[in-house]
Amino acid sequence: MEGIFKERLDTVFIRRGISTHRRVRRLLQKHNVCVNGSRILESGFRVNLASDAISIDGIKKNLAPDIYIMMNKKAGTICSTKDDGLYKTVYSFIPQKYFDYTNENSLQKIHTVGRLDTDTEGLLIFTTNGDFSHSLANPLFHVKKTYYVELEKSESEEKRKFLKEKFSEGFFIPAEKNEKEFISRPAILEWNRASSCRLTITEGKFHQVKRMFCAQGNRVVFLKRISIGSLALDEKLEAGDSRELSSEELSLLFK
Repeated sequence: MEGIFKERLDTVFIRRGISTHRRVRRLLQKHNVCVNGSRILESGFRVNLASDAISIDGIKKNLAPDIYIMMNKKAGTICSTKDDGLYKTVYSFIPQKYFDYTNENSLQKIHTVGRLDTDTEGLLIFTTNGDFSHSLANPLFHVKKTYYVELEKSESEEKRKFLKEKFSEGFFIPAEKNEKEFISRPAILEWNRASSCRLTITEGKFHQVKRMFCAQGNRVVFLKRISIGSLALDEKLEAGDSRELSSEELSLLFK
């Protein structure tokens, strides 16, 4: 999945302030732009800033690699860049050294990969790589997202077996507010107790986990995302804490 961590060369130049949308093609035509020693003329050529050497007219450009952060989202926080007056934004919890990347005018703007509801806790990914976040959130990649769920009502053994099979097949989910109804994709339901379970889904509709259990006559009272792909939430992170991801951990997101 190395290609997931690559970006278009024109995007890199634009976001780092080297060129503009209108001038990037001219830059490539008039200047000797090289990636790993080979001249590049195509603006769509994809590069990995963590491993590729980029130079312009023989001068090496030390372009800042993209940022990838894991946060243990705190309940009662919102995945918005602005405080709504009721709840703190998750961006207020990231380390101060990244604050410049939250500025609206930042060329390398940090953002969350998808969102978690206000009352939902757990694994949240931040990045400055738009291609990466699109791929991770894109349903076509079938990236697994696993949640720990606590329910309002305990389910009988017979009902738990029924629900496990029902979730594995997919079923109709009614519309909610402005969100349309849909048929859920097959999901993996594993029961811990009569009122708690782990649910693994490969899509991310609005309030999906809550809507799935509501459609089956129960209500989610606690929800925490515990993994994405094969990357588990770091148990050492307290609620609201975060840290950078290693390249090895990044690759786990798509496994």
